[in-house]
Amino acid sequence: MNSSHDAAAAQGQADRLLDSLDQSAFTPRHRRMYTTVALGHFFDGFDINMMGLVLPGIIAAFALTPPQAGVLASSVFLGMFAGSTLVGLVADRYGRRRAMIASILAYCLLSLATACAWSHTSLLTLRILQGIGLGAEVPLVFTYLSEFMPTRRRGLLLASSVFFWQASSFFASFVAIAVVPEYTWRGMFVVGALPGILLLLMWARLPESVRFLVGKGKLQEAAGIVHGLSTVDPASLPARTRPPAPQPAHVREIVSGRYLKPTLGIWLMQFTGGAVFFGLAIWLPSIFAKMGFPIVRSFAFTGIITGAGALGNLAGGLLLDKLGRRATVSLMLGVGGLLMFAWGQAQTPAAILTLGALTALFASGGAGGPLFAYTSEIYPTRFRAAGTGWAASWQRIGGIVAAPALGWLLGTGAPGYTFFVVMGVVLLIGSIGGYVLGYETRGKSLEDITAALSGARS
Repeated sequence: MNSSHDAAAAQGQADRLLDSLDQSAFTPRHRRMYTTVALGHFFDGFDINMMGLVLPGIIAAFALTPPQAGVLASSVFLGMFAGSTLVGLVADRYGRRRAMIASILAYCLLSLATACAWSHTSLLTLRILQGIGLGAEVPLVFTYLSEFMPTRRRGLLLASSVFFWQASSFFASFVAIAVVPEYTWRGMFVVGALPGILLLLMWARLPESVRFLVGKGKLQEAAGIVHGLSTVDPASLPARTRPPAPQPAHVREIVSGRYLKPTLGIWLMQFTGGAVFFGLAIWLPSIFAKMGFPIVRSFAFTGIITGAGALGNLAGGLLLDKLGRRATVSLMLGVGGLLMFAWGQAQTPAAILTLGALTALFASGGAGGPLFAYTSEIYPTRFRAAGTGWAASWQRIGGIVAAPALGWLLGTGAPGYTFFVVMGVVLLIGSIGGYVLGYETRGKSLEDITAALSGARS
């Protein structure tokens, strides 16, 4: 009897702690946490998205053919696939904070090593290894933020964090203008590694996820974090009237039961969105160069277009609580697909720049941030990091497939318009399929979503 009473009391305390987090106002400490995570996202994006900017120099240095360049460009996604897949299992067992610190340390050290690559083979190998750390960072960001942010702000905050990841492309374009002519492509990898020390110090000051601690039975530690963060006293909250959702038996439930349809929808949208985003990031500077633009202008155009994509995360984030997660992501992908067709027809520099910026605003930003916000809300705490990581892996698979495929397409001498038609069709497939398969999470606590998808009834 006492054991049953103690378990009920512990469950009640855990519920109040989580409700306190969900109902809290957005405090200065929330803001500091968000800033730390956003900076990590920014520098991770810098290392990933600069490849298109350094690729022309690498092609010249190692005399690469278009197919070789495509494989090299996609090599980071092989590592990112491994990082995204494995980090969730590590973070769900050992904690979000430890996993994040390890991933930052790994990708910064390997960025320095990549700057010293002496051959095509060594560069390929080091870039794959660097991708493991880079791929681990992204799902951890969304897992960590989703488990801390108040419910009414969660969608916007998660989506807007991708602004920093994509804005890094804008920043990288103009860093490349200053660095590449003087220090070649190697200098960019050195620049990408420098912020590592600052990020490690900032992450060392962040608390572990309360939801992770609750899941491990560390209620006292979790309570200390909540009392220092939330504006709502857990003791003032009423007891829950609904039964708790049953704990999923195994991570394989990601692809079974009521999780199957939303998982397939998310994977499809991640794959199609990733193929287009990374395809553009890798090949756009080369396409502009092929059009006859000088390298500085190519970098500038790429920076402006990717900057517009970053702003799209803010627009998409604002729509999440108005249209819902599923509708917002599907709408943005669909509009982006239609704009892609128009962009491929553009002839003048002004039209190329304007339509490119609009396409990126919808397809890359408007869909990108909201999609990761949606992804991190679907899965329960026990495998939230794994579920988010596996979904991110499909984004990497999109990059793995798109980089060499588009490189082959460009190498065949096909008209430039074909490049944009292919990406437009891919976006429309993701838009329609994702909407049909999706599950709406708008306005629901993470525990309510878990209860609905795991079969618990109120």
